[in-house]
Amino acid sequence: MATWDARAWIAGLIGCDPSELSIRSADTYGTETQTRYERGGEAVARLTVAAPVQSFSDAVGKGHRAVTAQLGAGTYKVHNLAVPESDEIDY
Repeated sequence: MATWDARAWIAGLIGCDPSELSIRSADTYGTETQTRYERGGEAVARLTVAAPVQSFSDAVGKGHRAVTAQLGAGTYKVHNLAVPESDEIDY
């Protein structure tokens, strides 16, 4: 199993080192997880991870999770990514 580093992805989108980000809050709504990150005490991103989905051509356990990063406060820059279902997500 591989590990996908969510903090590193967000840091790359923002243009900072992953060590500068900390988790402000993490919540689960049904099958969706939302993690909010801050940098220097200021909210900078919200990461949303949806439940795994599979297309008809995917084998069982070979689907993906839809991941969305909303950056900034107020007006969001939105980035989307598909992470393999088999990958563990490191927040």
